Amino acid sequence: HESRSTAVGLLESMRIGDVADPLPIADLGSDPYDTDPNDRHPGLIFHNNKPCSAEVPCELVMDNWLTPIPVWFIRNHHPVPVVDPIKYRLHVEGVGTKPVSLTLEDLKTRFSKREVTATLQCGGNRRSELDKIAQTSGIPWGSGAMSNAKWGGVYLREVLMHCAGISLEGLDSSGAKHVVCHGMDDMQASIPIDKALSPFGDVLLAYEMNGEPLPAEHGYPVRMIVPGVVGVRNVKWASRIRVSLEEAEGPWQRGIAYKGFSPMQKDCTGVDVEKMLSMQEMPVQSSIVSPKEGSTTELDDIEVKGWAWSGGGRSIVRVDVSVDDGVTWTTAELGEGATQNPTRAWAWTFWEATVEIPEELKGKEVTVLCRAVDSSYSSQPENPGPIWNLRGLNCNCWHRVRVQHINE
Repeated sequence: HESRSTAVGLLESMRIGDVADPLPIADLGSDPYDTDPNDRHPGLIFHNNKPCSAEVPCELVMDNWLTPIPVWFIRNHHPVPVVDPIKYRLHVEGVGTKPVSLTLEDLKTRFSKREVTATLQCGGNRRSELDKIAQTSGIPWGSGAMSNAKWGGVYLREVLMHCAGISLEGLDSSGAKHVVCHGMDDMQASIPIDKALSPFGDVLLAYEMNGEPLPAEHGYPVRMIVPGVVGVRNVKWASRIRVSLEEAEGPWQRGIAYKGFSPMQKDCTGVDVEKMLSMQEMPVQSSIVSPKEGSTTELDDIEVKGWAWSGGGRSIVRVDVSVDDGVTWTTAELGEGATQNPTRAWAWTFWEATVEIPEELKGKEVTVLCRAVDSSYSSQPENPGPIWNLRGLNCNCWHRVRVQHINE
């Protein structure tokens, strides 16, 4: 993580001196990242290579409603595991279960195949906008840490109920509250068991992505897909499913990584982080992908395009666009994604609008902004200041893009 300014700053504070160039030494072994995919798309915006973190540039986002696999955003925490599909086993165990071990072939042949179209978004998407207020801790994502796919696999609830013996009626007696997924990269995360077992939750153990086998980068051979929640809960390279009384251990669940702090909290002093609620569903969000920041136009109308999404399966009912700082608004036309079930709208919605530049702004810099409204009629906050937080999570303020109008 040496590309992060926070990491470099911490290391600098611990500097005790400079050393001369080391003498040549024997090869101590291969880099654990040597087996990572070497065909990553050069068009992605890379923040880290080890582990890989890369976002989709705005120019590519709306080329396809289902994001093509090569340009899907990447968020890894460790090296990409190399998995032999013949030896692969998914172990299901925990409180109130009948332990079972399933092969990849078992998942494909013993259960009905289900398909769910869902957008995944990193909890730190748009973090760079919060960094302009005060430095946060994490990757300085733009608005491209988000992509959409059609996932194929089996419902997690069907595996738990029909194979491991879990029942909704038995939850009270067992006390089970969480389902923990362990990845082969030593990462683990959990979701509430009511989400896992809900017939309307659509949680998948996925083995396909956009009609193809999962690529190694995105979790081959099996990953969790938890629609409507923060990306980190969608654990890749799933090896173990554990029903538990408590949520997952580790920094991605109990540590500060995905906890929402007050804007007044500048560090973790005096805070019992483990007792804070872990992120699950995310708030309503939207972004402008065209025009680009810093572009110019000679036209008196600006064609604005973007996407909108909300957590928890809440559909997008409206997107508003303004060029006069919110004095007047133009309602965008909703495109692909607009006809989803309003309570199971797991995928993003594309939108576009034509906005006339007011006479008094012609020849000047114009700020184009958007805000979305979801099916609970929640909307985005106007400014980033009140939602600033130590970890830079859930940045969903009005998205702004500056454009220079040339008046001839």
